Amino acid sequence: MIVESVSGASEFTLDRQRHNILENSIELPQDIKPTGVLPDRKTADILVDSFFANTSGFVEIFSKREFLQSVDEYYKEPLNIGLPDLCILNLVFAIGLVIAHPGQGNDEEAIIQNLQSEPANRAELFFRNARAIYDPVSGIEGADFWSVQALLLVSLYMLAVSKRNASYVYCGMAIRSAQALGLHREESMVIFSDSEQHLRRNVWRTLFVLDRFLAACLGRPITITEEDCSERALEHPTGGRTNQSAICNETPVTNSEALNVAVKSSYLIGLTLKKVYSKRRKVSTLVAQEIADRLEAWERELQQHLHCRRIMEEAMDRAEAVAILHINLLHYHSVLLLTRPFFLYLLKMGCDDFSRSSQKPPQFSPRLERFSQACVEASQRTIILVRAAFDAEYLPRCNPFIIYFVFAAALIILSNEFASLYHNPDADNSIRSALLILEYCGQMDAQAKRVSYIIKTFHEANLQRPSTAKKIYLPGRKIPTISTVSRTFPHDPMSFFFHHLKTERQDIFMGDLSPSKERQMLGVPATSLDSAARTMMPPTLQQPSPEGSVSLNSGIAAASLAPGMEALSGSDPEFDFDTLWQGWPGASATGLGIPPPLHPSETFGSYGLHQPPMPHGNGLEPNVPPYPPSNYR
Repeated sequence: MIVESVSGASEFTLDRQRHNILENSIELPQDIKPTGVLPDRKTADILVDSFFANTSGFVEIFSKREFLQSVDEYYKEPLNIGLPDLCILNLVFAIGLVIAHPGQGNDEEAIIQNLQSEPANRAELFFRNARAIYDPVSGIEGADFWSVQALLLVSLYMLAVSKRNASYVYCGMAIRSAQALGLHREESMVIFSDSEQHLRRNVWRTLFVLDRFLAACLGRPITITEEDCSERALEHPTGGRTNQSAICNETPVTNSEALNVAVKSSYLIGLTLKKVYSKRRKVSTLVAQEIADRLEAWERELQQHLHCRRIMEEAMDRAEAVAILHINLLHYHSVLLLTRPFFLYLLKMGCDDFSRSSQKPPQFSPRLERFSQACVEASQRTIILVRAAFDAEYLPRCNPFIIYFVFAAALIILSNEFASLYHNPDADNSIRSALLILEYCGQMDAQAKRVSYIIKTFHEANLQRPSTAKKIYLPGRKIPTISTVSRTFPHDPMSFFFHHLKTERQDIFMGDLSPSKERQMLGVPATSLDSAARTMMPPTLQQPSPEGSVSLNSGIAAASLAPGMEALSGSDPEFDFDTLWQGWPGASATGLGIPPPLHPSETFGSYGLHQPPMPHGNGLEPNVPPYPPSNYR
């Protein structure tokens, strides 16, 4: 909508699939039926190793050591395998094959290529074997723990093969089954051994990460609410940090620590979705600063062995590299989600023609400007980090998490080039890298192929914009320059996004959770509540002092607030997302000219912020279900 109103029609704006979410369809030849036959032992070992290596950092639903022992027993005594175990094993084979990234020139590569070149989709056959042996859905009635693990694996498989709607549904089923078993409550764990408690806690934490990811990715409501969980339900199972030398020497321990960090980022993503993108649909620099403080605490507390610079500076085990890649990209995306509304607000204001109206040009607080700039910087870092992993050959062709992170980041970089809000010296390199990565993944991944097309056509629309096109600018605003992140990134990749927004605070709001519950849920000790080292989840929402280095209302009088903004008590400006689309062609003539959302009570856009209803009878593919369209075009 925005791009078309400024640059005119293009392949990007006329994309017939722009109102739909891709839902892949996988067919097997009619003469191929599930057999339940296990692959040979060497193939099994390769697929199991691929599963653990390429899900590292986000997924921990087995003890790797115990799972490998079980596989060994299965192949020694195949007639003694229980049906639930055989179901789970086939699901692991299916996921391991889809996300496999074998080294070059070895037996692993030959075996994976042989499996992937078969006429029938071997991963889908493994998946259907699992369903035929013992359908995970049937375990719901018996309230068995294995069914929670199996449903989670089904959700991961669906996500990996670009069936995201199905993934969301199965994730919800797994969460409800887990809640029925009490995985979210401490008191239900006391009857189990320490190792069983550890396993169940990590399954719940994995579900939490997947729930937040799918909510952000698909624009759906979150399923897990922290208020329903016990204080330590999301805490690291060991109750504290593991010995540093052990972490560096044992990849499974690194995965567990990485999952702990991912849980913290996922909590902040959920907080952003609830406070910014959900029912209220209003955002202010006050609310954003409170979440930004927690993001900065994440950066301060990140342990060195999980630092993304290791991917650029040293060779390491693939599982460890993937874990580091996952958690750092999740953090960058949490920054992007928080700051994207401010970036879009400036973009919208830049598109409004103030030069031809009597309306006074808007003035923006330095804090709003800084949040907007952080959005572009987080996007830059995302692309640079994934490119480093690509160059180091850590990147599999099918990784739905990384594909989504790259897509979201590339949209911001291209939107900045479209609007020229910031001078970005690295933009061309970042766009080329994003296209290279998505085209590489698109050779095997349907979702990557789709989003690669979107990024490519958006880039072409920017390049082909006619000279007579409307100019986007904000009168009186000097265009800032984004630091050349590609040069400084290897040396300081985790420099704080919000480090120069120094403020003093006074309490004005109560947080969502009690102080003790906020601390304990993420395993933060009480001693870390001092102001010098804030916890991930501080006990209150606080307002920056007017005496801070950046004033929230600096230069903003009530009469000169930008359109769509309101002044909160304390003169903190806020704006409603719906004003971002007001006045654009195609908007409803009712009310404020805002098209009604598809799901008015809970909606977060995937790469737009407010979605009009899906038109019916458009002749689109039946296997592509309706999805709220983006007004970004």
